[in-house]
Amino acid sequence: MHAVERIAFAIRHNQYLDHADRLWNCVRPAYDRLSSLAARRGLTRVINGADRILVAPRWRMVAEEYEPEVWQRLMSEVRSGDVVADVGAYIGLYTIALAKRVGHAGRVVAFEPDPANLAALREHVSLNSLTGRIETRPEAVGASTCWVKFAAHASSESSVTSSADASTAGKESMVECVSLDQVFPRARLDILKIDVEGYEGRVIEGAMSLLKDGIRGPRAVFIEVHPYAWHETGTTSESLLGLLENCNYRVQDLAGKPVELIEEYGEVIAYRRL
Repeated sequence: MHAVERIAFAIRHNQYLDHADRLWNCVRPAYDRLSSLAARRGLTRVINGADRILVAPRWRMVAEEYEPEVWQRLMSEVRSGDVVADVGAYIGLYTIALAKRVGHAGRVVAFEPDPANLAALREHVSLNSLTGRIETRPEAVGASTCWVKFAAHASSESSVTSSADASTAGKESMVECVSLDQVFPRARLDILKIDVEGYEGRVIEGAMSLLKDGIRGPRAVFIEVHPYAWHETGTTSESLLGLLENCNYRVQDLAGKPVELIEEYGEVIAYRRL
């Protein structure tokens, strides 16, 4: 944590200022300007005690504990020289850490169709001096090349949508969608991470050729599953697991137990069978 942050944090959480919200609201603009100036080269975050990442001052709310179980499992799977796809990269915390771990011989392809998130992602790539290892792409990822309706919330919950929703009014736009088979027609992909707020079935459908290729296909696929949102795409637990089984992958949870039914939000990992 930057020195300016430590001072501000100590002041803000002083027991005598617990209820001084009005005072804090008055000084916040000055603090924002000060922190932006003092930390223009980035604020250090050591994510989960393992990965040092510089974040832009306006993202100072990023905590150093971030999805620790998923983070540990994913990072332990990455090897030097790997090619990794981060589908739904958000502001790039995973992207940056993955790029540092794959080294100069590796590469990370990060997809983020939300314009605000994409801008933050690219800013973090630059702050961390990883432009040469990371390719940032503004497309959504799905079953085919097309245009899809996208609800941009400038948050981790931005998503492809197909239904009318008052909560997304004014935030929807059409974005280009690509498939992983199109992006990796002949190249290999070692690790695939998917976090797309319910569109995960479509991402897998668009990667069938790659996943079925025993030489080029990823050895591990990390999927954040959102079954509560699957009704929009017709995805079911059976269909998603069936696609992965058809591509010769075994699916397990973070505890290493086989997954035979997906009913709740969480993380599953698909490992290619030897």
